[in-house]
Amino acid sequence: MKLALICFSVLSLSSWFGVQEKPPLECRGKPLPITILPGPKMTAIAVPLRFGGERPPPLPWVNSFPSETPFRLVIRNRDEFSDFWKGLTAKVPPGQWAPSLPEIDFSKEMIVVAAMGERPSSGYSIMIDGVCEVDGHVEVFISSVEGGCGGLQLAVVTAPADAVRIPKTDLPIVFRETQVPCDYWFKQSQGRKQELKTWND
Repeated sequence: MKLALICFSVLSLSSWFGVQEKPPLECRGKPLPITILPGPKMTAIAVPLRFGGERPPPLPWVNSFPSETPFRLVIRNRDEFSDFWKGLTAKVPPGQWAPSLPEIDFSKEMIVVAAMGERPSSGYSIMIDGVCEVDGHVEVFISSVEGGCGGLQLAVVTAPADAVRIPKTDLPIVFRETQVPCDYWFKQSQGRKQELKTWND
């Protein structure tokens, strides 16, 4: 199945991610782990997840996807992942280095993607920050900063995105969307020791 068809099938279900909600205080079922995609070692501050645990902010290369429109995507096998990765690296100029397709064990894991589409400045962001199995489906929670943040912003077109691994499941995936203020993740981190960590080690 080609990426365009996968994207269309998810985008056509706009009710999955069209309604903004208040972030729930707790998972109503079983919290599931979130794991970043394999990649080079990088240092970043840990961001707390909604239902316990932590992760880094979205890291290259999956922190941006060249798409004019937003989409949500569930990747369950290597062919779908290959199509996604080709789209991710499509704008890398010929002859320049591009990351190879990471190895994912799709017998145990799958990938969920959230992309904002093009935005007019650097003041936008999106992050998958919670996953919960409840009532016969899996809820994937996405927090996004829309409308730009205060302070210095670069007047360049951006396309924020995020992609993570979650445990493999055949249950339906439902995306839960929340718009948050610029300082949301900072406030979530208050009271925690702020330190840089190495990821993908």
